[in-house]
Amino acid sequence: MTQNKLGLTTAERTVFYSKTGSKFAGEIRQYNPETGFMSLHDPFKNRVVEFVWDQSSSSWKGTGVISGYVADVTITDETPINKSDASDEPAKAVSVSRFPS
Repeated sequence: MTQNKLGLTTAERTVFYSKTGSKFAGEIRQYNPETGFMSLHDPFKNRVVEFVWDQSSSSWKGTGVISGYVADVTITDETPINKSDASDEPAKAVSVSRFPS
């Protein structure tokens, strides 16, 4: 298995993106789970295609010229991190003495 700098094999880094019946292939070149950004290289059209994670529809949506395209990423680890507040933590920090009185 050949892996790229992202640690993905050839099969894992190949991603299809489509819009109303048109289907294209690309290779993942950049991925940032914190910001929800993914960049693909389409070797057939020789262009870079950028996608952002849409939390409401849980899908990768195209930006700019390719807005309206949706990437079909099948790797479960490739979904961005969901940010949430810890519900079991108090709103204000409570200091605790390390030394007994």
